Amino acid sequence: MRKFGNTANKIRAIMSVVDDSGERLKGREIAKRLEIQGYEVKEGDINMFIYHYMLYKYLTRERVDRVNYYQAI
Repeated sequence: MRKFGNTANKIRAIMSVVDDSGERLKGREIAKRLEIQGYEVKEGDINMFIYHYMLYKYLTRERVDRVNYYQAI
């Protein structure tokens, strides 16, 4: 299992699993896709990273029944 190196690597890895075709994903689904690629991640860590570094710059958020769905800009 690989760990992330730095912020730029994390952003590239997350953007590689999120489609630009308008696909909406939960944080759990993003974490699963990263694990398939060989990264060692936790769902909560991914959600916090997206919130602090990627929201409104790379991803948008839509809340449905208190669940966040992320979509590429």
